[in-house]
Amino acid sequence: MARAIDRPSRLPQATASTSWIALVLATGCGAPCEHPAAPATPAASAIASSATAPEASGAAPAAPAPLGSGEVAPPPVASASASAPSAPAPSASAAPPPSAPAPAGSLPEVRVENVGLHVGGGPNDDATKEPFREAVATRFESFRRCYALVQEPEKGGTFGVDLRIGPRGGTPEVSQPRTGMKGAEFRDCVVGAFREVTFPPPRKGATVISYSLRFTLVGR
Repeated sequence: MARAIDRPSRLPQATASTSWIALVLATGCGAPCEHPAAPATPAASAIASSATAPEASGAAPAAPAPLGSGEVAPPPVASASASAPSAPAPSASAAPPPSAPAPAGSLPEVRVENVGLHVGGGPNDDATKEPFREAVATRFESFRRCYALVQEPEKGGTFGVDLRIGPRGGTPEVSQPRTGMKGAEFRDCVVGAFREVTFPPPRKGATVISYSLRFTLVGR
């Protein structure tokens, strides 16, 4: 009778041991195991990546909010780096502009005229003198240029010479220059201008004339 009572008391222990062994075989571990985390779903991965993207690459500027129907867009702000094109610097090798001609000297304006003509051996009528006057008058501009060489231009004065004209006319021989006007260069210039006068053939062959000029300051 005692053995019959003891046998049933061992059955519960055997049943517990068998259940534990079956659990070990099913799970592959003898202690409570850590179960792996469930894989993240695609939606969760997208949310995580969008949350961390600005930190990795820098936050992009936010797009402007759409304007309402009554609002006006502000004018665009010019970039600070944009600047007006500067004028090109002048080249160092560029030639300077031509200088203006030097102004004429402050000499007074002068009028040149004939004040005396004598034909040696005559006659001394106007018809005989006129060809000589006309010939000398062609050189008046040369006489004016000579006046720039006079030493006292504010005074004016007279200048006389003797001119020998050959029978065929042409340029004369100049002698006996006479004047009270000062300046050797001035006198040489006037004599040279007389030598350039071209005369027509005199009526009576070779002729000597005495001729005088006057230099008069204009306005006096």
